[in-house]
Amino acid sequence: MAARGTIAKTNVENVIKEAFGENFAGIVDKKLFIWSDDGGEKVQIAITLTCPKTNVDFGGNAGGFIEAGPATGIVGSYTGKRVETQPVVEMTPEEEKNIATLIAKLGL
Repeated sequence: MAARGTIAKTNVENVIKEAFGENFAGIVDKKLFIWSDDGGEKVQIAITLTCPKTNVDFGGNAGGFIEAGPATGIVGSYTGKRVETQPVVEMTPEEEKNIATLIAKLGL
């Protein structure tokens, strides 16, 4: 039996290939490479597809899916729902001290 998400990732991979057309560079080590314009310089963007163990709740968005528009040219377009990230959790002074100790011990 295939691992969870294998078929879904292949479906997404095919959509990405079709959407980016000639700007789809290829796949290496399970990463998809796309050509994109970086202010006059053509660069590659690497995309790694993963399937989370637990689905993310997008708060009322039907089925948890985000609708995306077709990519056009190098830049592409997006017409989906914005997903807010979780707030950043501040470290306690004790955690900062522990990290500083680890960095010193590891010589980083």
